[in-house]
Amino acid sequence: MFCRKILFLEEPNMHTVNTLKTVKLLLFLLLLILPCAASANQQDYIEATGIANIVDGRRDTARETALQNAFRRAVEQAVGVLVQSESVVNDFELIKDKICSQSAGYIKKYTISRESFDGDVCTVEIKALVSKVKLEKGLDSHGLLMKKMGKPRIVMLLSEQNATQEKPSFWWGGSSGDIGVAENTIVTKLLQKEFNFVDRGTILSHLKQEGLEGKLYANISNDAAVKILSSGDAEVAIIGQAYAKAGNTAAGTNFRACQATVSARAINTDNGEVLASFTSTATVPHVNAAAGGAQALQKAAGECAEKLQKQILERWKRRVTRSGVVKLVASGLSYAELKEFTALIKDRVDEVEDVYERGFSGQTAKLDLEVTGSAKDLAATMSNMEFNGGVVKITSLSANAIELQINTK
Repeated sequence: MFCRKILFLEEPNMHTVNTLKTVKLLLFLLLLILPCAASANQQDYIEATGIANIVDGRRDTARETALQNAFRRAVEQAVGVLVQSESVVNDFELIKDKICSQSAGYIKKYTISRESFDGDVCTVEIKALVSKVKLEKGLDSHGLLMKKMGKPRIVMLLSEQNATQEKPSFWWGGSSGDIGVAENTIVTKLLQKEFNFVDRGTILSHLKQEGLEGKLYANISNDAAVKILSSGDAEVAIIGQAYAKAGNTAAGTNFRACQATVSARAINTDNGEVLASFTSTATVPHVNAAAGGAQALQKAAGECAEKLQKQILERWKRRVTRSGVVKLVASGLSYAELKEFTALIKDRVDEVEDVYERGFSGQTAKLDLEVTGSAKDLAATMSNMEFNGGVVKITSLSANAIELQINTK
């Protein structure tokens, strides 16, 4: 009442009126900004509810079941958003079931908003942060990655020479003859992973038009491969050599040690960038050099295919998820504190997807952080973060590396 009387008694001047208008405007803008900021901070969190029946009075079991059910519902929502944003609707239910069957592995962190026991029913409500990187990796293993990459077309440029052959055979020399053992093995393995291959006849037609037919060698360079595939018929080329040789017969037997080597690399045909590279060897004892060589080639090519596809997929995953690795050197830690510190990083820094220990010496730990943000953003979040009575101090920062010291207060 006293304040109200003063306001009535005083004659407001223009300065006071303008000040009040300014204050009102600032308050109005603040009311607009705060909800947006809160929404931005919470936009990755998903609200979900899980329900479970209480059996034989086991409330603890029902609570855990309800929590797992809430996890599944949160991941279902995240999968739905991600899959629909990628316009992937074929086999959606199958993809969702495969991912959600392991839903807890995709929950980065969560808080329980409310839990209740009503009769024989337990209800748990959560707010969960679903790891987008892990979710995308899971979806990628079920065919989403190929769609994101535009289903790249692959061509094989793999020469082959078996133990009884005098020289290597290679189809880009002008013949579209039989596919070699190593090439057939690699193609079969990669087709199982939904890789898309180009018909070699299309490439041969281009070579003929360019006057390159019969003018190329078995051991082809990356630059030559880019030139051969300049027509744009394939986005990726797997280049290499496969050869087998047979040793002398073992004493007292007719068996020979047939050894094969398969060396291959995958490149982008637009710029020659190497996506993957691997060399594998295998030895098979056999009485027939040609048959033993073929078996050894098949065995070596199978291992090579596995390694190549893993490297290619990993490169593509990094490209589409835009995740990267920031190297972190943390000083002032005991080895006993290391696990606790890595757990703190994963819990407190939302951009950190995973932490890998790379070494420990004295009181210094070397870590690789798989992140979705920048090193600068991570450093800003971790700076002055409290840990075991100490404070994190950033001592060095670059584009892909952070050094920090944990100082005692």
